[in-house]
Amino acid sequence: MQKNKPIPVYLLTGFLGAGKTTLLNSLLQQSQAYRNIVIENEFGKVNIDASLVTAQIENVYELTNGCICCSLDNELLEVLGNILRLKELPDQLFIETTGIADAGNIIGMFSIPDVKARYQLVSTICVVDAENVETRLEQVTEVGKQVSCADVIILNKTTDLPVPEQVRLQQLLENINPFAYITATADGQVPIGDVRPSERRMPAVAADPAVKTPHKINTVLFESPRPFDLQMLVFVLEMHFNVYTDQLYRIKGYVAVKDDPEKYLVQSTGNYLSIVPAGNWEDTPPVSTLVFIGKELKSATIQRILQPALR
Repeated sequence: MQKNKPIPVYLLTGFLGAGKTTLLNSLLQQSQAYRNIVIENEFGKVNIDASLVTAQIENVYELTNGCICCSLDNELLEVLGNILRLKELPDQLFIETTGIADAGNIIGMFSIPDVKARYQLVSTICVVDAENVETRLEQVTEVGKQVSCADVIILNKTTDLPVPEQVRLQQLLENINPFAYITATADGQVPIGDVRPSERRMPAVAADPAVKTPHKINTVLFESPRPFDLQMLVFVLEMHFNVYTDQLYRIKGYVAVKDDPEKYLVQSTGNYLSIVPAGNWEDTPPVSTLVFIGKELKSATIQRILQPALR
């Protein structure tokens, strides 16, 4: 591991019993040529899952006093600091969250400048149980957030699932998170290449808001030929993320900025907001396109939020 090169981080999320630890073992077994470190978090005093990690790894750090996404922020930062003081740095870091974690807040931690300089969150992976994912989406808010924040969604436990039902569930997950790479497995075993980052094109259209779903999570597409005032856009997005924390899960897209020839990539998850230059528009008309993912979002509300930032 080069000293100044950020350590790649893989974040594993998913509700209780979805199969996160089985997936973690699979990824570790495929990574035995690398120096790997694992951070395990279990909501409770005893971390049972850490004993199930069977692959060869350099070290396992256990966070067992609470949920990694809230009360253990300082402890996680302390562990990340301790890793940097090791004689030999790891090639990869895997973090397995508790089943009730809000992944957005963890993702936000990796945008802290001091953390970002030494760690690179390359992939957020959400494991869902094919047998009960629809029920969980309806009953547990955190499941919807985990799915919405993911770069990769793994539909697990598909052994007894008829092919049409598997296709339907994958379409359901794609409607919730059109940005994610979605794959299926019977037993938590996936090629490690499936969880490595890949660029995905922005969807041409959002999910049809007229489609009725039990989970109340939907996407709203915003498009405008008018440019944004960059500072005002940052202000309105940060303000409304704080106001609608339990309703607005994720934003992604490209925007045009007044008096600037470049397009800007907008990404927001949890408390994390990033707006960075992403090259020229070239032959593409400078049309701002943003996709919002959340619970019971309405197009009129999104238009109202963004209107003050348009020029």
